[in-house]
Amino acid sequence: MAERMDERLIALGKRFLRAFFVLYKTSGNYASGHPALAQPLAELAAVVREFEHRREEALLAFHDDNLYVGEHRLKPDAAGFDAFFAMLRAFKHCRIGSVIFTGQAGAMALEAWFVMLREIDASSEPDPCGALLARMAAAGLAGIEVERPRERAAGPAAGANEDAKERAKGIYAQTMGVISDVMDHVKLGKALRLKRAKRVVQSMIDQLLAAETNLLGLTNLRCYDEYTYNHSVNVGILSIAIGQRVGIGKNGLVDLGMAAVFHDIGKSCIPLAVLNKPGSFNEQEWTVMRRHPVFGVRELLKLKGVDALTARIMQGSFEHHLHLDGSGYPRVEYPRGVSLSGRIVAIADCYDALTSARVYHRIAETPDATLRYILERSGTIYDPILAKLFVNALGVYPVGTLCQLSSGELGVVMRSNPDPEQWERPQVKVIATPDGDAVDGAEIDLSDPDVGRSIARTLDARRHGIDVARYFL
Repeated sequence: MAERMDERLIALGKRFLRAFFVLYKTSGNYASGHPALAQPLAELAAVVREFEHRREEALLAFHDDNLYVGEHRLKPDAAGFDAFFAMLRAFKHCRIGSVIFTGQAGAMALEAWFVMLREIDASSEPDPCGALLARMAAAGLAGIEVERPRERAAGPAAGANEDAKERAKGIYAQTMGVISDVMDHVKLGKALRLKRAKRVVQSMIDQLLAAETNLLGLTNLRCYDEYTYNHSVNVGILSIAIGQRVGIGKNGLVDLGMAAVFHDIGKSCIPLAVLNKPGSFNEQEWTVMRRHPVFGVRELLKLKGVDALTARIMQGSFEHHLHLDGSGYPRVEYPRGVSLSGRIVAIADCYDALTSARVYHRIAETPDATLRYILERSGTIYDPILAKLFVNALGVYPVGTLCQLSSGELGVVMRSNPDPEQWERPQVKVIATPDGDAVDGAEIDLSDPDVGRSIARTLDARRHGIDVARYFL
């Protein structure tokens, strides 16, 4: 059954590529408004409607020198040879990663967009995709989304750490934006478009596999005005890091990542007066806050045609405050027990929440103290094996920990030591002299006997007025 569905989508994808190519070619031969454009516009619109009828995205993407419709790679055949290579060249030249059409895009918007694409393709713009996005914004085109190419996973020769940092920052910011959009759709009762979020999670996984430390370091970012979105991205990163160590395959990691980044989707239903209250909650307000797991499931159930992906997000929303011993909330009989993804998200959620100074949690704990808190409650609240794997992912001194070295210098933990026997000797960047003078010091490996230093104690970065996140930016 699944194979037949894939075959139908691939056939529709080929029709989509052909319609895209014909309209691209025709818009270059005729002026805007010419009758010759009517039939190609109608055909593309019909294909887009067919995708929406199938609850799929009309998405054409370019990645690693291949064209994709949705998640299916297209292969050139005799009938579509010209269309395939013409659009491959155009996407590559214009540095377009993907374009999505929705039913909101009318004939005028489609025609205007293809004219823009032809003009950009024929130009010598240094940033053609950026120029196209700027024109689209100026014209206020609706129903058409363009994204830059996904970054390639960094290999051994991919180079500089600065490039990896930039990729990590881009993925982090993009994920924040996607979570914000989805939660806004929940508030407005609109249908959720989760395919874009799924692509961002896939990029997150690629980055974690290639250069894990860069994304783990960014979990030290604290956006107080957008705590829910910031927290959701961090929980996604931390959950995937645990999932990798459990041995979950890439498809399973995507499911886990989606459940994790949208675990707090129910908070979109909490009144802002409660969510952003500066003081402590009273009992009635805590009652409302504790209902956000149920709110998330309720809102997702309102959607038409709930599929397997939304069901997995429901599971993450419902289970992330349920404990291993049956306590926690919501207080319901749950004989099936908390799922693996629910147990993973619970640990990641706790860690990021306790290390953050939130509106309703003013005092943040240090990373190492939070790890101890989780380990002390493993076996009752948290899964003991997953808790140990979490320590394995972060190290005894998690990335971003502020510490004082035996030399008196201050340092920030940049990378954990992969050797369990050397967990107490991570890689540290020196940021201050023993006298307290700020320096842009070297990054040292405390497991190297020649370094001759060790961690004497950990410090609360906020009390010392140090923003450790800046060392990962």
